[in-house]
Amino acid sequence: MNIGTRIKNLFAGMWENTRAVSPIVATLVLVVVAITGAAAVGTIMGTFSSDVSEQSNTGELASASSTEILIAGSTTVQPVSELLAEAYMDEHQGVKITVQGGGSGAGISSVGLDIVDIGAASRNPKDPELEKYPNIVTHKIGGSAVVVIAGTGVTVVGDGDIDSGELNTAYEDNDPSAITGAAGNVSGVSTLYDRAEESGTEDTFRKFLDNKTINDGITGHTGNAGVLAAVQGDATSLGFVDFGFADGASDIQILGILDDGKLYPAAEVDADHLEDELKNEDGENYVTALTRPLNYITNGEPNSMEQAFITFAMSPGATTHFEECGYFAITQFA
Repeated sequence: MNIGTRIKNLFAGMWENTRAVSPIVATLVLVVVAITGAAAVGTIMGTFSSDVSEQSNTGELASASSTEILIAGSTTVQPVSELLAEAYMDEHQGVKITVQGGGSGAGISSVGLDIVDIGAASRNPKDPELEKYPNIVTHKIGGSAVVVIAGTGVTVVGDGDIDSGELNTAYEDNDPSAITGAAGNVSGVSTLYDRAEESGTEDTFRKFLDNKTINDGITGHTGNAGVLAAVQGDATSLGFVDFGFADGASDIQILGILDDGKLYPAAEVDADHLEDELKNEDGENYVTALTRPLNYITNGEPNSMEQAFITFAMSPGATTHFEECGYFAITQFA
């Protein structure tokens, strides 16, 4: 049994036992995986092994690992994964699906190391990841988009759009004063927020900024929820999150974008326009560079249990779960 399988079994037993180690700690392990790789995993999981051995015997671990699917990674994919898991378990008694966050990078690394069954990523694997984990297989289950949000203290008039060049300068230099709006219609931004961990959301936003480096001095927050909460709590701030987190959220404003001369007014940054863009990818309905896939990743071709769940996630019946999160199922734009 390789280290990945042993770790996966430990995770399964840990979550099966109600007195197990906190899931927050488990999520931290996934982050460490993305940063430090397999060597650190062995050290960290040695501690987990000691803790879990006091709570679960070998038979319990084997039983749990045979009936449980472990999913971890993108915090964008996490909400819909939780809904899909709940619906799937309702229909398949005896199957337990555990969902964790950690970021897209952690999801890809964890499945590549065979720590989890399914990695979640709100981007496609990068070339270095494909070289490091050549056996991983990507399964596109849906799509979404990144939007720019501001606190309620930011003054927005007219179309409420900001120029992509302003965002370039602001995030590269940590210069909130660069945000003035395409026609001077945005003012009062005093703070910028970023993501604290490697994520598909940040990767998509950074590519929209022509791969500019985001200034290290910009405060990062964990997950879409963390950035959203930061902007909600700071009236004169600006950040970026997945549309599903911003849609309907209180104490924020979704801003419009002016990119390469094409205006996407704030009023049109909505589900219908984003869905049209995901279908056509022509830049007519929203900035194409700010749309991205929602993926499940497996280490090689999925086994029968993993495939059954992925098939369920890609089925027409799963559409309502994506819509509940403000996302788009693969059946809506494939």
